[in-house]
Amino acid sequence: MKIDPQLVARVRAAQSVQDLYPLVQAAIELEHATIPPYLCGYFTLKPGSNTEVAKVIRSVVIEEMLHMTHACNLLNAIGGAPRINAPDFVPKYPGGLPMGVGKHLQVRLRKCSLDQVRTVFMAIEEPETPIDIPVEKAEGPAALAAQPVFETIGAFYHYLREKLGEFSQSGDIFTGDVSRQVVARTWFPAPEELFPVTDIASARRAIDLIVDQGEGTKTDPFVSDDFDGGKKQPAHFYRFQEIDKGRALVHRPGQTPPYAFAGTPVVLDEGAVLNMDDDPRIDKYASGSRSRRMAEQFSYSYTRLLNALHATFNGHPGQLDEAMGVMYELRLLAQQVLSTDAEYAAGTAGTGVMTGLCFEYQTVDGG
Repeated sequence: MKIDPQLVARVRAAQSVQDLYPLVQAAIELEHATIPPYLCGYFTLKPGSNTEVAKVIRSVVIEEMLHMTHACNLLNAIGGAPRINAPDFVPKYPGGLPMGVGKHLQVRLRKCSLDQVRTVFMAIEEPETPIDIPVEKAEGPAALAAQPVFETIGAFYHYLREKLGEFSQSGDIFTGDVSRQVVARTWFPAPEELFPVTDIASARRAIDLIVDQGEGTKTDPFVSDDFDGGKKQPAHFYRFQEIDKGRALVHRPGQTPPYAFAGTPVVLDEGAVLNMDDDPRIDKYASGSRSRRMAEQFSYSYTRLLNALHATFNGHPGQLDEAMGVMYELRLLAQQVLSTDAEYAAGTAGTGVMTGLCFEYQTVDGG
C-alpha cells in the first residue's frame, strides 16, 4: 500500500516514543479501514456460491483483524492507548483511506465484482514492486497501471521497526501494562500468530508479520510464515489477484519462476452476487422506510463492534468475545439488509437494487 511519504518522514524524525503514538494510531485506523469494503465484497456473495472467492476474501479480512490487533498491542506496549469508538475513527466512503493511501484511490463500498477487486482491493494491497507471475492458459486482464510514486505501508513499518530499536537502546520503552495485551487463543490459537508485545523482539515480530502477510517480499509472493497447518498463503495482493486471474497461485518447484496462477479455479460468478446499492449511506434511504431502518440497524451493530473493540484494547481483553459475537451478528444482519429493496424516496422500491451495508458511526449506549 502506497501512503503519504510525510508519515514515513515523521517516523524517521521522531525524538521520543511518545511521538510515535499518533503514527501507530494511524496504522490501527488503516488496518481497520480496509475491513468494511472487504466485508461488502464477502457479504454480497450469495450463500453457497463463489466458495473459492469467499475463502480468499474471508482469509484477508481475518488477517486484517489480526494486524489491527497487533498494532493495538504495539501501541499499548509503548504506553499509548488505542482510540477506536469515535466518529472520526471511521473513514468516509467513498473516499481515501487513512495515512493518505494512494493519492487518487477512492475506496468504495460496493458488491463483489471483478472491477471492485481490481480497482479497490488490489489497489489497496499493491506492493511497491508487484511480481510478474505467469498464468496458466489464458492471461487475465492487464495488471494495474503504474501508480504515482509514494512510500509504502511496508516502508512505514520498516522505519517504525528501526525507530523502536533506536529508542529501546536508550532505555526501556515498553512500559505499557502487560494486562492490556490481547492474545485471544480462542480466535487465533497459534502462538506464532498472535502474541503479547512486551519488548523489541516481540514488537519486531509483530511488525514483520503485518508486512509479510500484507505485501509479501520483492522476490516471493507467498507469506514467509503461515499458521494454517504449515501451508503457505499468498500475500494479500496476490490472493486478490487469484480472483482477477481466475486461478489459485501455486508453487512449481524446479521451474522458473517457481510459482504461477495454475491451481484450482477461483472464478467469480457475478451472477451469484447480491445486487447491493453502490456507496450506501443511511441518509440515501427514505425516512421511515424499511430500507432506512435496516441501514440504521446495521450501522448500530457496527458501532457496537467498535465499542467492544475499544474496550478490548483498553484494559478489558475479555471483551473480544463480545466483539466477535457482534461480527457474527453482522453476518446474519447483512443478509437481511441485502434482501431489502433500496427505497430512496416513497414508492421507489422494487428496482432490483438492494439496500447497502452502511458502516457509519452511531451514538449508542456506551459510545
